[in-house]
Amino acid sequence: MGQEVVSEYEFVQAGEHKSHLIMNVLDMEALEAEMTSDAAKEWDKKNNCNDTVYAIELVEKK
Repeated sequence: MGQEVVSEYEFVQAGEHKSHLIMNVLDMEALEAEMTSDAAKEWDKKNNCNDTVYAIELVEKK
C-alpha cells in the first residue's frame, strides 16, 4: 500500500494480542483489494488475524 491509498496512519498496541490501526484512507477500493488479496488472506489465516474495518467521517462544528 502506498501514499496513493493511505496518507497517514497510527498503530496502537491495545494488549498482548490486540492492536488498532487508524488510517486516513484516500482510496477505499484499493484498500479493499489489498485486504482481500490471496496474500492478505493467507497472512490473516497464518497469524489468526481478524480484521474489522470501520469507516468514520469527521463532523465539524458550524
